[in-house]
Amino acid sequence: MVQVNAIISEYVDMDDAPSEAGENANRFDVSKINFELLRREFAKVKRRNLMMRDLEELIQQKLDRMIFTNPNPNRVNFYERYQEIIDNYNSEQDRATIEKTFNDLLDLVDGMNQEEQRYVREGFENDEELSLYDILFRDDLSKNDIKKVKEVAASLLKKIKAKIAELDHWTDKQETQTIVELLIRNSLWEELPSCYDQESIAEYRRRIYEFVYTRYKEAV
Repeated sequence: MVQVNAIISEYVDMDDAPSEAGENANRFDVSKINFELLRREFAKVKRRNLMMRDLEELIQQKLDRMIFTNPNPNRVNFYERYQEIIDNYNSEQDRATIEKTFNDLLDLVDGMNQEEQRYVREGFENDEELSLYDILFRDDLSKNDIKKVKEVAASLLKKIKAKIAELDHWTDKQETQTIVELLIRNSLWEELPSCYDQESIAEYRRRIYEFVYTRYKEAV
């Protein structure tokens, strides 16, 4: 096990990332894995099931963090694919299955890393802005509408964070909850493209409020 941990540690960086509960915990940054080096090292390891266990744990942590930050369907699909890979692995742990599972997991991580960097490709400053955009996105949007929705997502997140910073434990009181909810509603009413009608805005307001309530209980 010492050998396995040493191999993993050599090819991934530690990341001081806050946990969902707000506590700081050292975690491996799976996006820093050098896949080719790790594949070569895996070929040398005799007790590969131990290394598999470490890799499974790292991917599970990354998936949990990704889905907590942005629970869009693409990320849920990654989780379902991960479960499928692990279930297949657990059903038959022969040498060929272990090698295939290891390669499948690395391919999965590669896709997860690309998803985590999608906010850059979409022109956002961070994954949080992308989260609001994913909530507001519709398939029938024009190019101009998409541009406007992106602007709304980025500005709304900044306004929400600024307002929460002004409030003391905003989730504890109905009055302060209403302040945040009204901020979301008014911003959507005033800024979203005209293709968003009253009924749809009410639904998007609800979804964004639930997202904010779950993730930003304290000032951020």
